[in-house]
Amino acid sequence: MTPTKFRPALLLTALLLSGCGFSAPAPVRTKPPQAPPAPLSTLSATFTIPVSKILDVLNDKTKPDIAHVKNKPVDCAIAKCHLDLVATRKGDFSGSAANGKLSLSLPFAVQAHLEIKSRILKTSGDTNATGVAHSETTLKLGPDWKLEPETNGTVTLSNADLRLGPVKMSVTDLWNHNEEHLSEPLFKAFDRHIETAVKVKDQAKRLWAKVQRPFRVGKSPVAWLAIAPERIRIAGPFTKDNAVVVSLSVDARAHVIVADSLPAPNPIPLPAPAPLAAASDTFSVSVPVLLPYDEAANLAMQRLRDKPIRVGGAEVRFSKIEFLPSGQDVIVAARFCIAQRWDFFGWFDACGDGYLRGVPQFDAASGKIRVTNVHYDIATQNAILAAMRMLAGSELGQQLQTKLVFDVSNDIAKLQSELRTTLGKKQGCGVIITGDIQSFGRPTLIWTSDGFLASFTASGTIAADLNIKPKKTD
Repeated sequence: MTPTKFRPALLLTALLLSGCGFSAPAPVRTKPPQAPPAPLSTLSATFTIPVSKILDVLNDKTKPDIAHVKNKPVDCAIAKCHLDLVATRKGDFSGSAANGKLSLSLPFAVQAHLEIKSRILKTSGDTNATGVAHSETTLKLGPDWKLEPETNGTVTLSNADLRLGPVKMSVTDLWNHNEEHLSEPLFKAFDRHIETAVKVKDQAKRLWAKVQRPFRVGKSPVAWLAIAPERIRIAGPFTKDNAVVVSLSVDARAHVIVADSLPAPNPIPLPAPAPLAAASDTFSVSVPVLLPYDEAANLAMQRLRDKPIRVGGAEVRFSKIEFLPSGQDVIVAARFCIAQRWDFFGWFDACGDGYLRGVPQFDAASGKIRVTNVHYDIATQNAILAAMRMLAGSELGQQLQTKLVFDVSNDIAKLQSELRTTLGKKQGCGVIITGDIQSFGRPTLIWTSDGFLASFTASGTIAADLNIKPKKTD
């Protein structure tokens, strides 16, 4: 055959080859893995109420007239008497907190008027005395967060007598015979005022609300620490160093959210308290590093353009790559063409749409995500055998997987550094949260519906300080 006669046959062969395209059917996909739940952590807070502050409330709230009976019938031995008695504060409260109890003392003065009205005797008398009310209060918390103080005590009076003719009566006896009208109302008033001074529920609500407000822990990328509380526990109230102390502990799951704006919280109401055996400040936060599939596809396409794949001496040109997550692997949806060496314009490229599968893995030493064991989906393998035999086999998958390597080590290092630095600083006002990140866990990899997710845990301690006077807006 002459060269002139050969040229049309060569062109005909090329045209036939150019028609050897294929379009493989969509592969079978299963639901991608779910991100594992964040580890359960504990955020602890202790708030302290010095006795001096409790005394300030008692001094402010307790009325000058602390006990009062009027025209009260009493037994005067020879006849029935009627008693008028008024007890008035004569100083401030003093007290201390120790052995689980609040001990209080209040000085007061007594004015008593006793009157006898009978057929044989009509007379009256007056006297004054001084006294001190001594009390001990046990503090406990009810299931509805209500503080339940229980105050008991005694009253000590000076030696003062009241004379009615032949009758002489002790002011102490008069008081003791009327305790239900004098001592009991006085100590119940102490309980009411102590409830006002020791606001356990208010402090718990502040802590519960605070932990639900995400705060920024990363700048580039912008990242937020979100804490989802599950339970709040309490120990106390108990006494220490002349103060009433309450320990609160929030069991929560914390995770980092990478987002440009503050995630909107979904407030959870304060639940009933659970008992706390011992306070703990252990803390673990789940930190994600997400490589979205479209970003990974763009990186892979750029590498394929910079250095194309060659199979059997022919160049394979990719015009599209898309990652589709599945349960056991990821699917690489691709459009690619076999370029003819002599066809400088790509007019006779043999092209097709197909699917390959690969298993994502994370190399902790290098901080790189790799898609390994890349191979044809079975339907694509059959289509390749029918249309592009030169691409049959494993060579295309082996070369393609060298382009599917994504370095996230800088993102991981940056998040670790920013998280440690940010938690080491005081966060917020009113309720101050600080943490100490002591270790980072080995990153693990899953692939979600959104992208390749390398996550690690940051572990250490975290605590909240409630002994800060809150602003009005807090």
